[in-house]
Amino acid sequence: MTVYHRGEPGYEQARLDSVWNARKPDRYPAVIVVAESEDDVLDAVNFAREHGLKVTVRSGGHSWYGIHLREGALLLDLSRLREISVDPAARTAVVQSGVVGMEVYEALAEHGLFFPVGHGPDVGLAGFMLGGGYGWNSGHLGPACFSILAVDVVTAAGEVAHCDETQNTDFLWAARGGGHGQFAVITRFHLRLYEPPGAIVRSVQVYPKEMAGEVTTWMTRVGPKLADRVEFVGMVTPPPIPGFEGAAMITSATAFAASYEEAVELLAPFEDTPFAGRELLRVSHDQTDMAQLGKEVERETPIGRRYVCDNIWTRAAAEEITPLIQRAADEMPNPECQIFWYWWGADRTPPHAAWSSQAPWYYAVYGIGSEPALEPAHDDWVAQSIEAVAHLSCGTQFADSNLAGRFDAPLQAAQLDRMGRLRARHDPDGVFAGYPNEAVPTN
Repeated sequence: MTVYHRGEPGYEQARLDSVWNARKPDRYPAVIVVAESEDDVLDAVNFAREHGLKVTVRSGGHSWYGIHLREGALLLDLSRLREISVDPAARTAVVQSGVVGMEVYEALAEHGLFFPVGHGPDVGLAGFMLGGGYGWNSGHLGPACFSILAVDVVTAAGEVAHCDETQNTDFLWAARGGGHGQFAVITRFHLRLYEPPGAIVRSVQVYPKEMAGEVTTWMTRVGPKLADRVEFVGMVTPPPIPGFEGAAMITSATAFAASYEEAVELLAPFEDTPFAGRELLRVSHDQTDMAQLGKEVERETPIGRRYVCDNIWTRAAAEEITPLIQRAADEMPNPECQIFWYWWGADRTPPHAAWSSQAPWYYAVYGIGSEPALEPAHDDWVAQSIEAVAHLSCGTQFADSNLAGRFDAPLQAAQLDRMGRLRARHDPDGVFAGYPNEAVPTN
């Protein structure tokens, strides 16, 4: 392992490198431990317990707010634990907690298998799944956390445990969507795998930004007509049009189908728009693959930018929320900023899982830019945009939230209460930092 104490050479670079966002939190762990093996994880947890340090964990570091950076804590960096083992016959995989989504996809593609990884190709699989796992084709396959069969953990007491549906079940329950409130370090995930789609086909329509409210209203009518194998999203962001300056309203539908012909059928409701002739760009039935989809996400949210964001899940009617989406679009501080409107669909009944926050629609706003001088305007725009829709919220998603600043039910009350009771049982001395909000139940 590599250990950096605050003030020592290498510490500051390790702290900065632990956060994907170029906007780094002004928070300083006492110690950063970069693990090279699972034995290193055990040693780090024992060290923290013996020295009275809270443990936080980083896998891919894609948390927008760098929630793993806590003042005076021991940051346990798992990003070098990258083993992937696939059992094609059983359709299962075992992955260490430092792997990122595209690594998993590529490893599975060699065996003709699939997993609903995160949209960003460099998103860490561990944090993605702990936050629920809303990934590619999750509308059909379910949140990725539902496909966790078992986890291997290091407990607060310094014990190594395998956790599945028959033993140490509390840890498996928490891993399935419990977010930052974990009461153990997960070192390996055991995953259920799936057959890959026979064809991935995408259609895209781009409209002027001034049509954001009109287009999102139309989306609320189309979403329920689409099969769950179609991922349907609207974004206000710079479009993929050479030479275009500014932001536009982009809406896309991506079908994960058995064949190209079936994909075309699945996309029919999306193609039937009332906006003929008003498009800036229209692409219909473009056959694509996971690598190309990942590149498009990287274009929309490039590394090296400074991000701030927030979100809600909502069941709001179109007339309640789409005018507020248009207002947010009109007030964007700069064109790089982004608005995200995502159709999740029908409610899911979770298995043995902490996961619970959901609603048909997901709304998020992102302040994005290269210059620190833009940050006050981004902060204000994000805060005001979410405040305008807060009364329509059904909760928030872990991945795009600043829970320390606005704790809006990333889990429902019963799940939060159970997380608190399990934490008191399995981590009575508070070795693990848990949720970054003191209002969350802890006993």
